[in-house]
Amino acid sequence: MTDELTTVRDIGRDQPPILPGLAVERKLGDGGMATVWLATDRLTGIKLAVKVLKPEFSASREDVEHFIAESSAMETINHEGIVKSYGADVFDGKAYYIMEYVDGYSFGQLLERKQHLPEEDCLLICESVAAALDYAWNNYGIVHCDIKPDNIMINGNGIVKLTDLGLSHTFKFLKEGQIDIPDHVLGTPAYISPEQIYGDVELDCRADIYSLGATLYHLATGRVLFPHLGSEETMRAHCDAAQQAPDPRKFHHLSHGFCQLLEVMLVKDRDYRIRTWADVFEVCREVEAGAEFAPRSNAYPSSIGLLPAPSSAS
Repeated sequence: MTDELTTVRDIGRDQPPILPGLAVERKLGDGGMATVWLATDRLTGIKLAVKVLKPEFSASREDVEHFIAESSAMETINHEGIVKSYGADVFDGKAYYIMEYVDGYSFGQLLERKQHLPEEDCLLICESVAAALDYAWNNYGIVHCDIKPDNIMINGNGIVKLTDLGLSHTFKFLKEGQIDIPDHVLGTPAYISPEQIYGDVELDCRADIYSLGATLYHLATGRVLFPHLGSEETMRAHCDAAQQAPDPRKFHHLSHGFCQLLEVMLVKDRDYRIRTWADVFEVCREVEAGAEFAPRSNAYPSSIGLLPAPSSAS
């Protein structure tokens, strides 16, 4: 009987939801808390994406508030590198919001096909994300808090776009004292910053810089920083000074300058990490021009163990 009920429930989740003013066509994605659907505005004919909170979370006022806050964050920010929201609503017990449809794919999907990306593509992704989050941080004080390949998309025109700003407002709620600090860590273990693991509610853009560094390592090498570890062990590894992932050049041909960029983005102590998105963007441009940098002090460990540049590079 349980299997039958589960099957019925799963079939129901694959049925397009009925929402006012929208012709919902097919499922685009299925996350932990919500599903995303392709829809057409019945009035204008414009293609849209609709994110619908799953029923098991819709009963929680706190989860619904966070879901609505995600939509609000995406409505507020007007930048081509961040997916736009057009408003949230509740219909027939379903919380949902309408957003820009990205006719493309995520870099998580691309990794499944290509295994890894060339350095020049990784640098372009880094520059695009840095520009978008520099705008979000300096104009709105927003920290994304969940940078990962699945949350970075590219459309048919080659524009890189960030999506899923839900956790950014979760931390804002915590900072303002509106809810208690949760028992669980907020973020994705493979890419999360040490300060998020520690439960720091005074986060700044350096948390996202770390997560983007972990994302770029995965994109460039085809492997996460700490594979074969469970979630708790992975989070301990992000915080433990003795735990370092191998030099990325062990897996693929990468320049020493690019690996140095990853190294300074992945410093475990944020006080010694690269500080601003503008700095990240500038270093990307310098690496593209063939620059290498002075060796970084080993007094402040990074999540990668970078070896000296090959002698042929001098």
